[in-house]
Amino acid sequence: MVIGIGLDLVETARVARLLERYGERFVRKLMDPGEAGALPGDVPQRVLRLALAVAAKEAASKALGTGWSRGVRWRDVVVSTAPEAAVRLEGRAAEVAGERGSSGRTRVRLEIAGEHAVGEVWLLS
Repeated sequence: MVIGIGLDLVETARVARLLERYGERFVRKLMDPGEAGALPGDVPQRVLRLALAVAAKEAASKALGTGWSRGVRWRDVVVSTAPEAAVRLEGRAAEVAGERGSSGRTRVRLEIAGEHAVGEVWLLS
């Protein structure tokens, strides 16, 4: 059963500007060391993967129904893209999912569409 659905669209150029301005501080705000370590070193690919991660994290926060409130933080939503797109909920995000009747399972779709990253997350029971 579907508990919540979230969809988000992120401009890749905006992520590139944020990465250029804030560097690794931007990455550390969004990701734990393991998640950040999986990012490619090549700047254009790093931007695309970060944009996909931001889109997935935003979509997951919407599927939870909290946005970035009620104690849910960026790093509570862990995104991986290999071997396939996945979102794992940790910390407060996992607690909120449980309160809403979810086991924390998700269905995820991520894609680059032109100048945008698209993230879709379904929170399942």
